[in-house]
Amino acid sequence: MRTGICAGFDDTGQQGFKGKTPMNQRLDLPPAIPEVSDAGLAGRLRRERVRARGGVWIVQVLIVIGMIAGMQALNLAAGNLVMPAPGAVLQQSGTMWSDGTMLRALGESLTVLLAGFGLAASSGIFCGILLGGFPFLGRVLDPFVNALNSTPGAAFIPLIIVWFGLYTEAKVVLVWNAAFFPILINTAVGIANANKDLTEMAQSFGAGRRTLFWQVMVPDALPSILSGLRIGASISTVGTVIAELTMAQSGLGGLMITAGNRFQMDRYFAVVIVLMLLGTAISSALRQAERRFGRWRVAMTEAR
Repeated sequence: MRTGICAGFDDTGQQGFKGKTPMNQRLDLPPAIPEVSDAGLAGRLRRERVRARGGVWIVQVLIVIGMIAGMQALNLAAGNLVMPAPGAVLQQSGTMWSDGTMLRALGESLTVLLAGFGLAASSGIFCGILLGGFPFLGRVLDPFVNALNSTPGAAFIPLIIVWFGLYTEAKVVLVWNAAFFPILINTAVGIANANKDLTEMAQSFGAGRRTLFWQVMVPDALPSILSGLRIGASISTVGTVIAELTMAQSGLGGLMITAGNRFQMDRYFAVVIVLMLLGTAISSALRQAERRFGRWRVAMTEAR
């Protein structure tokens, strides 16, 4: 008898191969995976993002409601001196906005904030590009930058008052000093750590040093620069309030210290809420810019 695979008859009397499925017997294949179009996939991803964003918003609203309930409970337990009622804060806030007190103070604070942050952003990015683009210069100035950055900003307040006085110029300098170093350091790090694959590719295509620097290294460092700007903006808000508290009292900081000295806690918290909203708005705007300009870098990283 021949062994191996040979022709023969099975139990049904049909000829086929031993150990093999007959030709007229249907194979049990796994179900086919339905094809998903690009439009359908994009729509599903969009719905998932909307659903996740909605969940975040719901949790944030619940946290705000919990904070308001905590304020009300503490007010009932300890009185207005310890914690004002949320209704009283809302009423006082409406009064301050209607009579122009809050709007005038907000304008004064924004003047100092925007001027100081603008100077810090322009000078910090420029110096960071120099330190990151020229390694020798970066190594020379690195200990001095670290020394100034580690010095508390409050230590410069008496010197700033002596040099610039007590008014807007001194406040702008104080805000600049607070926001300058985070922007400088993030920019220098981003330039120094530019993507090596991009720089080598540009060099292989004959890009000169100037083209390589401005069209490859600086755009690649843009997410790091925007991150430094976001940190600097948050610090600028704090620096503005400190300047208004320690120098000529004006703006939102002046309103806050005046209300605190008079134990007007509802007025005090109305100003604090405006400061919180101001800082949140600035940080959110810069975060959106950071995500927008950083998408190409994330896509390139995933592709590798």
